[in-house]
Amino acid sequence: MEYYLIMLDGEKGDNKYIFAEPCADVEDQYMFQNGKIIKEWEPMQFECDLRKGSVVIEYLGNSFGWDIFSEKALELLGDLINNDVQLLPVKVINKATGQEIGKYFVVNVLPFLDALDLENSVYNYYDIDIDGRKEKWLSVIKYGIKKAKVAEHHIFRLKESSSDVFVSEKFKKIVEKTKCWELTFRE
Repeated sequence: MEYYLIMLDGEKGDNKYIFAEPCADVEDQYMFQNGKIIKEWEPMQFECDLRKGSVVIEYLGNSFGWDIFSEKALELLGDLINNDVQLLPVKVINKATGQEIGKYFVVNVLPFLDALDLENSVYNYYDIDIDGRKEKWLSVIKYGIKKAKVAEHHIFRLKESSSDVFVSEKFKKIVEKTKCWELTFRE
C-alpha cells in the first residue's frame, strides 16, 4: 500500500472555498500533534466569511492548521479511520448571519508512529537556535515510510514530523471520488 502526505491545495487560487477563522485563541494550538486523546474539550467556534469563499468543502482550511473534516467526509471515510481518530466537534458559522453552515469535527489523529525510513527518504538537517540552545532540525523533502510499522493504519502522524498527516491509498481514492476536498497528496 502507498502512503501520502495530505496538504491543502494552495495552488487553486480561485478563492471559492471557505476558510475558517477561530473565534478565540487557544492555549496550545499544537495539541493535536502528539497522538494523545484530548480529555477535556469545549467545542470551539469558527467563522467563515462567505463573501470571500462560498463553496463548502469536506476538509476545512483554518489558521490553526487543524484537520477539520465535515460530517459528510467522516461518513464517506467510514470505518477506514474510525479506530485511528478522536472526533471533537466544532461549530462553523457564517460570519454575516451567525448561522451554522454544517457539522464539522477536529480530527485528532492518534497513531503517532516511529515509521520514518531515513534510508529511503530525502532530507536535510538544519542547525537552529531555540531559546539560546542549538538543536538539529530535520527537514524531509521526500518521505520513506516503514510500511511494517504503519500496518493497517489509514491515517497517521510520524514522530519525526508531527505536524504532517499521512493517509493510505484507500483514503486518497475516497477523497478523489468526491470533488470538494481541496486537498493534494504527496507520495
